Amino acid sequence: MKVLALNSSPRTGTVSKTEIMLDCLVDGMREKGADVEVVNLRKKRIDYCVACFTCWTKTPGKCALKDDMATDLLPKYLECDLCVLATPLYHYTVNAQMKAFIERTLPIIEPFFVLKDGVTSHPTRQPIPSTVFLSGAAFPEPSVFDLLRPYVRFLFGESLVAEIYRPAAEMLTTSGSNEVVADVLAALTQGGRELADNRQISPDTLQKIEQPITDFDGMARVANIAWQACIDRGITPAELRKKRVRPRP
Repeated sequence: MKVLALNSSPRTGTVSKTEIMLDCLVDGMREKGADVEVVNLRKKRIDYCVACFTCWTKTPGKCALKDDMATDLLPKYLECDLCVLATPLYHYTVNAQMKAFIERTLPIIEPFFVLKDGVTSHPTRQPIPSTVFLSGAAFPEPSVFDLLRPYVRFLFGESLVAEIYRPAAEMLTTSGSNEVVADVLAALTQGGRELADNRQISPDTLQKIEQPITDFDGMARVANIAWQACIDRGITPAELRKKRVRPRP
């Protein structure tokens, strides 16, 4: 299986919960022999779609813009068997890097109007790759993804084979001392194995991935103390970690 994994997080390492989740998923897929290429969109030049419709008329299927999206990412996207779209939750939906990628897939669509299940749509030039959507959010309630879910399902339709939504994702950096977090990360790796085997994640594995890690009281007390420490010292969370400041109540 040829897999393209797109990570739209602007951060990297342990500060990127999106990257932590994606790495576990990719490890599982590679264990099963999948050929996985991970692309960090923060390193790519993806210009905004200018709605010129050149890709619909003058050069059908080919974008007029000359950037990494047109020359590299779109061809890889169309050639892969499975695409993993991984994004942090920003303003309750995808972040800007992922949205720019999604909008620039316009050349896949033909301009004609068709009616599908009573709804107006555009036909595609070729089948959309099987899609896995992955996102993490800081808030502990699963409802934080209530706006993202219908968007993803409407956009990818039958191509969508799995959705992974991880509330309280900030807790994923505590794997060394938290058995539940370790279980979540192990389940993500198992989910990758299952995707490589049969392009789906079992309900049991998905339940383990999305199991509760903390609640509001457990999260808010620690987080609010840390934020107040940053405000009092006039530093960012990254600087707080670098200086090894231990926030106190």
